[in-house]
Amino acid sequence: MSAVHHMQNFFIPFDVQQFIQTRKDCPDDPQLLKALWRKVKPSVFWREESISSNNEEVLTLGNGDLSIASCYVCKGLAQCSRATIMALTIGPGLPDEARISAQDGQLYRSTVADYLGSHGAELFAEAFCQYLQQQAVPKGMYATLRYSPGYGDWALGAQPEIFKFLNQCNGEIRLSDNYLMEPVKSITAIIGWSNQWQK
Repeated sequence: MSAVHHMQNFFIPFDVQQFIQTRKDCPDDPQLLKALWRKVKPSVFWREESISSNNEEVLTLGNGDLSIASCYVCKGLAQCSRATIMALTIGPGLPDEARISAQDGQLYRSTVADYLGSHGAELFAEAFCQYLQQQAVPKGMYATLRYSPGYGDWALGAQPEIFKFLNQCNGEIRLSDNYLMEPVKSITAIIGWSNQWQK
C-alpha cells in the first residue's frame, strides 16, 4: 500500500493577460483578477498505486484498495500499469470572497471571484498533472488524460471511496452527503501511467 502525499502552496502559473485572452467570457479586468488571485491557496493530496485489474468495466487499484466502475475510465487507462488518484483545492478564499461580495451587493466582484475560482481549480489540476508528468518522463512513463467522477459513466457517488483511498484528505477537503466538496473549488481525478506514449 502506497502513501498518501500532500503538498501545499503549489505554484500555479497565472499570466493574467493570457488568461483573459484565452477565455472569451473572461472579464477584461486585470487589476481585479490579480487581486483576487492572491486569495488562491493551493493544496493537493495524491496517491499512486498499481493497477491490479482492468476488465473494461471495472478498474481495480492495488489489493482492491479502490475499484472504479466505469467503462470510460477503463478504456482511457487500458494501456496503463499504474494510476494516480488526486484531490486538490484552491482553498476557501475565492468562494468566501464571492459569497461575502454578493451579500454586500458587490455583484460584479462576486461574479468575477466565482468565475476565477472555477477556472483556477482547473488551472491547478492542469499544472499539477504536468508536474507529475515531468517526474514520470525520466522513468519512461507517460500520462493519460485526466478523468473525474461525474463525467462519462464514472458516477459522482464514487467520491466517498476516493476520499477513503486518500485518507479523507486529512479533513482539509471534505465531502458532503450529496458528494459535493468543500471548499467548493476542488477537484478529484485519476490519471493513468503507461510505458507507451498516450495519444
